[in-house]
Amino acid sequence: MDNVESIITEIFKNEIQIKRIKKELQSIEQLQKEDFKITLKALSPNLQIIIEMPPIRQLNQQQPIKFALYLDNRFPFVFPKVHILSQITKPSLSDGRDYLENIIQGHWSPQILLYDIIKIFPQFLETIKKSQNDRDYLLQLGKYYENQEFDIRIGLENVEYLQCKQIINGKQYPRTLLVSDSHLLNFEYQSKELMLLNYFSMKNLQDIQKIQKNILLNWQINDGSLIVQTLTSANINQLHNSINSNKLGQTARRLNKDDVTLQKFETIQINELLQQLSLNEVELSKNLNKISLNNLMASYQQAIEYYSVFSDEDYKQYVTRLQTLLGREDVQTILASPVK
Repeated sequence: MDNVESIITEIFKNEIQIKRIKKELQSIEQLQKEDFKITLKALSPNLQIIIEMPPIRQLNQQQPIKFALYLDNRFPFVFPKVHILSQITKPSLSDGRDYLENIIQGHWSPQILLYDIIKIFPQFLETIKKSQNDRDYLLQLGKYYENQEFDIRIGLENVEYLQCKQIINGKQYPRTLLVSDSHLLNFEYQSKELMLLNYFSMKNLQDIQKIQKNILLNWQINDGSLIVQTLTSANINQLHNSINSNKLGQTARRLNKDDVTLQKFETIQINELLQQLSLNEVELSKNLNKISLNNLMASYQQAIEYYSVFSDEDYKQYVTRLQTLLGREDVQTILASPVK
């Protein structure tokens, strides 16, 4: 580890911090070199310790496995994060999640040295290897931290960062998306820092529609209700293809237009669908809540899909109705309310 002193003093200013980091690095140097190759990387104003481990054939063939300990410049007064940088499973674990608590099987305290955390990496990989075909297990690992800074320089494999705008209440807000086959992360720059606004698991993407210059993403959340995310971009096709292809990779099945076939809709009685849609509109006008809102959004989406499949221009009026509904402040309040 070259230039250690300069890297440490560049990032950590408090004498207590500097002593702690030096102690940490001295202990890490005791690790077996053939098992753990250690590299320091300054991600101003923070520090990344990259740990490269030998390949595990059942996980990643002949490629080294890379972890990263991410130390905020306030460490050890705030906890470290552990990222997996390598693509070792499908769906991916290299998507920005923090696996610290999974590895130490509890909450971190300043008494836990980085050396102790690294020593558990092989055991953690063995657990992953045993459950590598369990998608639900892989997706429940790790944590994201909403409304906190996120560093896109950490070196994740097989993810895409895309620029777009999110339409909320008729206004467009710049967004950066991280797209992998496991999650979609939605970021906004605040005071020049990238903040994680929210995130969704790709398995919960129920539908993706490209309507003219917009993309509508329908996400199912924990209580079974739907959230509709409306995005637009100058590179709308790239945005659509990236999200759709990653969704396909997560589910291993075709989605969207090949999923929404003529055969599927030939059995639908459109008059009954429109009658139910009208009933849902009346119900929402009387009682605006998550249930009535989700029912109406689902009806609009069914109408859009139906008319789109048959190349009928009527789909446009239901797109407009859905967008108008989502543009209402009272609707946005309902959608933003926490799950009970």
